Amino acid sequence: MEKIIISIFSLGFISGLLCRFIPSRIKYLKEIISACVSIIYLIFSILLFNNSPSYITEMFLIDRFSIFISIFISLFTLLTLIYSFSYFENFENSNRYYSYILWTLTSSVIAVFSNNLILFSVFWGILAITLYLLLNISGEENAYPAKKTMIIVGGSDSFLIFGICGLVYLTGKYTITDMKILIASGLEIGIFFSLICASIAKAGCMPLHTWIPEISEKTPSPILAYLPASLDKLLGIYLFSRILLNMFEYSSDLHSTLWFILRLIGSLTILCAVLMAIVQHNMKKLLSYHAVSQVGYMVLGISTASPAGIIGGLFHMLNNAIYKSLLFFGTGNVEKNIREVELEKLGGIGRFMPITFFTFLIGSLSISGVPPFNGFFSKYLIYQGLFEGAKSGDFSWIIWIICAMIGSALTLASFLKIVHSVFLGHLKEYKEKLKEVNFMMLLPPIILSLLCVTLGFGFIYPVKIFENSTGIFIEKSYSFLFPTLTLIFVSLILGFIIFSISIITTKRGRVVSSFVGGEKKIEKMEMSGIEFYKTIEKQTFFAKMYTGARNKIFDLYENFKRIIFYFGEGIRTTHTGVLPTYLTWILFGCIVLFILFMKF
Repeated sequence: MEKIIISIFSLGFISGLLCRFIPSRIKYLKEIISACVSIIYLIFSILLFNNSPSYITEMFLIDRFSIFISIFISLFTLLTLIYSFSYFENFENSNRYYSYILWTLTSSVIAVFSNNLILFSVFWGILAITLYLLLNISGEENAYPAKKTMIIVGGSDSFLIFGICGLVYLTGKYTITDMKILIASGLEIGIFFSLICASIAKAGCMPLHTWIPEISEKTPSPILAYLPASLDKLLGIYLFSRILLNMFEYSSDLHSTLWFILRLIGSLTILCAVLMAIVQHNMKKLLSYHAVSQVGYMVLGISTASPAGIIGGLFHMLNNAIYKSLLFFGTGNVEKNIREVELEKLGGIGRFMPITFFTFLIGSLSISGVPPFNGFFSKYLIYQGLFEGAKSGDFSWIIWIICAMIGSALTLASFLKIVHSVFLGHLKEYKEKLKEVNFMMLLPPIILSLLCVTLGFGFIYPVKIFENSTGIFIEKSYSFLFPTLTLIFVSLILGFIIFSISIITTKRGRVVSSFVGGEKKIEKMEMSGIEFYKTIEKQTFFAKMYTGARNKIFDLYENFKRIIFYFGEGIRTTHTGVLPTYLTWILFGCIVLFILFMKF
């Protein structure tokens, strides 16, 4: 079995190396190779899931949980490649792009299947490198965001290494399955938060989230759909859940403060990121802040330490990867067709791109938690976990519930904004001819939108998988939801039938322009999808917050950079190039050393 696994992994790296040296002018060969490899990985993961209950050695941890994650890693890779065939047609760096994708796929699956912590850390580090390479592929304009990403994500790997060294020191073991530590000292707390730091940096949780909005504007949509939208969420929350569920034991008496901090981080991530998202006017940047906000629900759910919250957080991890990739693919369709993603310059394109509009609408309803789509059920379980915690009488649980509810409401509001501004409203003038994109760019959004619906009505199946794979079971029955789901389903069918009949039977009336008091209608009179949301920025408290955010005063990376540059500038002033000055410093240092030696 181990030889088969190593052979499959070797195939990914060798194929990526082969694609790297195929000239970009040779079409279809590297595309075919990358698609075939991703299909092999997908089939291999499905076969493991169906036939192998678990395979645990000192090197590999292949259980139902890791296999289920690998299935979706392979699926998202395949869908991204299918989408990229048209999006990156005639792309001069296509050989590099496909090789980096295959290396990312292989490293992700190995990291998920790793039981040995050293093996895990090596391929986790490789993922930071491939992330940097994929971000840099679009040109020099993305050089600074790519560097910032590498420093944040790669820098958090040093905390991962520190945590692993601490685990080995405490247990003398190198395997995840041999770790079950009860936190009882400062060293153990340091190890715990070092590992948590690596996981939330990868997932894009506050305060280590700023690399996601930074890369959003200049990075191509397929890369955004593949990395911060899907793979990084799966990998980051996978590690987060392994830390909380496998590596450390939970004791309500000893660990309540630690889990309180995690719930605080999750709640702040939900609230602050969605407040930043709602005022964005760039489609990709708006979606990137929602990619951050949704991580907060996952962290909050898992850190409730209740079965419903944990399973809900894991289910939301999967749901978010699905609908967030769908939304970025829809944005890519708009960007490819119109060469524009600024909301002020878009409008009325839904009638010309109906499939893109419909799939984007499903993704918007899913992320907003509207039933019967998948996002509703994972959020429902998270809320159940929060309500279970609130039964303890601790007032903080009420705050977490309020933050989650405000996040859901503002998420719906911001997607009403983006759907109206882009697909509805008044038709703007465009240089490009409006038409639907080709089938290769429509297939991935269609598949993902179907998953949003399927995992909505069939939510019990993934929930049972997460329950069986983690050994955590929700006691409450779901039977009370079936009447509601049936009513929703019947209502949707009846609504569609009534709408279809009205379209067929209604006679076409004459079309006249809007009456505006006899005045000639001008562009300023048109209702904009973004004007209402601008008033939020003018409120006193929010105005200060948004000004601070634009000045990056909440950005840890920028703050550390300012501090380092400040001290660096001070040190630079001491290097005057004048010999007597250096001699003075040497003499001063010798005197200090002499005093210290005399004292001790």
